[in-house]
Amino acid sequence: MNIARKLTTIPYNVRKTFYRKFKISSINSDTVEATQPKVQEEKFDFEDLKVFERTERRSAKIDPFMKEVFVSKFNRDLLAYPEILTKDEDEALENRISFLKKSFSNANSTKEERKNTLRRASMYAATVNLTKNGLAANYTELLRYLEIIGADLELGQAISEHWVGVTALSQGLSADDYTDIIDEIVSGDDTISICIKERMSDRLTQPDFRTTAEIDEKGIWRIHGEKIHINKTGYILVLAITDGSKLKALLVRPGAEGISYKDNFVTFSNTPALELNMANEAILSQTLGTNRLHTATLCRTSLQQATQACLEYIRPRFINGKPLSELSTIRSTIGEAILYIYASESAEYFTAGLLDGFMDPDAELEMAMCRNFISHHGQRVLLKLLAIPGVEKQKDCLRLLENMRSLTLRGENVEEVNMFIALHGAHHATKSMAEEIKKIRNPFFNPTFVFKKMITNRHQDKDDPKLDLYLSEHLHPSLKPPSESLEYCVKRMRFVTEIIMSRHGLEVASAYTELNRLAEAATEILVCTAVLARASRSYCIGLRNAANEMKLAACYVEMTKNRVKTLLSEIIDGEYLNLDHFRVQFGRKYLDTNESLTEKPTARVFW
Repeated sequence: MNIARKLTTIPYNVRKTFYRKFKISSINSDTVEATQPKVQEEKFDFEDLKVFERTERRSAKIDPFMKEVFVSKFNRDLLAYPEILTKDEDEALENRISFLKKSFSNANSTKEERKNTLRRASMYAATVNLTKNGLAANYTELLRYLEIIGADLELGQAISEHWVGVTALSQGLSADDYTDIIDEIVSGDDTISICIKERMSDRLTQPDFRTTAEIDEKGIWRIHGEKIHINKTGYILVLAITDGSKLKALLVRPGAEGISYKDNFVTFSNTPALELNMANEAILSQTLGTNRLHTATLCRTSLQQATQACLEYIRPRFINGKPLSELSTIRSTIGEAILYIYASESAEYFTAGLLDGFMDPDAELEMAMCRNFISHHGQRVLLKLLAIPGVEKQKDCLRLLENMRSLTLRGENVEEVNMFIALHGAHHATKSMAEEIKKIRNPFFNPTFVFKKMITNRHQDKDDPKLDLYLSEHLHPSLKPPSESLEYCVKRMRFVTEIIMSRHGLEVASAYTELNRLAEAATEILVCTAVLARASRSYCIGLRNAANEMKLAACYVEMTKNRVKTLLSEIIDGEYLNLDHFRVQFGRKYLDTNESLTEKPTARVFW
């Protein structure tokens, strides 16, 4: 048996080899069809076109940043300055910007040549999806493009409104309607301009918003009314009232019937329009608010141009045998301009990072603050700058002043935007402070609460709030002093908001002077946050001029703290101590009588 077993047993390795060869030979000897290469059917879902779109890298939704500041809440994670673009996206952006610079930096380029450059760079389709031959640019990239295009103010304003209009169409039109019209719009022949602002009422019974829209018997929307409008060509995105109170956006095509222009006004008389039926008021508010962010960039570009013009004037000139560039007053003026340019740029890209980096961002206040910051400070600094060459180069200075003036009043003035900021911030604050305000306004019915409130606010009453936000832990250690200044401003906001609400109650909307100060203080807090976050990031990653940025940030925050402290203290003091009451009375008397309130300095009672 042992001998038979040894003779008949095949070693394992031999069996394995034999089995492998037998298996292969059996497969090869199968049918002829099996010997042919198999063709696998490719399956592709042609409806899933998002694979071609740009990948969104958004974080989860966060609470509105600046609205929370009104109740002294601060999202410390945002002190990490946003980094939105990848390496490949940044390289593509820089390549396209260098192409734009060749035309817009050349003073001899004509308007038509620059428009052709915009077409070749696909700027008119910058906000359009990739599947529709656009660039799918985000807010950060649009600001970079606008910095270059803004060298030509007319084209800068036109492309800004065009981008906002295209975005509104993508949100308000159905997929079929959007596809039918988008190719015509992004060609660059006819851009979209925005028509929102109306002429002020001439009489008491005249409504403030008079542009209406209704459907005719053929199902076509017809617009009636008058708007402030400068551009007389292209598409017009009109905001009108329907059904008595609802706001609706409608698109008017070029050359539509019933349109007439006079000065800076356009009149619609039974004008046909395309309805943006999928865009509600919330979507329209967020989309149209982007125009404020673009206005901030254009204002900053205008201030940068004025600074460059002053440098070209100052460098080759002398006074009393000494270079003009060595005067400390001139250096201080240039330095102040650089400071505000840096601060505005930081706030703009910080806000763009909020819009690009988070899901469903609520950044309307931030965009409005960016616009008001540079509009308010830019004009003042520009006047100082242009006072240097103002005598010798009056024509150039007047052009730069007019550019800034037109941008500052682009659709709205600073006070209107300040009311928007303050009222929206106060409205958000009342969600968590409503019960406290009721008790404060009725102290005799809530004595225990009022007593506890007095103890809680003892540090605020001394203007020495407890700094327990620990913002310095999220910044570079050398920025601890300015971070504490920022924290002081944030901690005072809830206390001041509480005072305004408890002082005026439901009539708070008419406290214009106090709300204006509150909006300015909140705006400065946003800018300080952006400046510190940017400088800290630059220093930590080792950018070339990071040391200069740290100095700029520290200087700006310390300078701004005193301004914010003054604004908030004047609100706390009230209209008599801050002298608002007397200024209002002087203005009221003059408006009522239209006569001088005083006599001439040479007047006498008797001779």
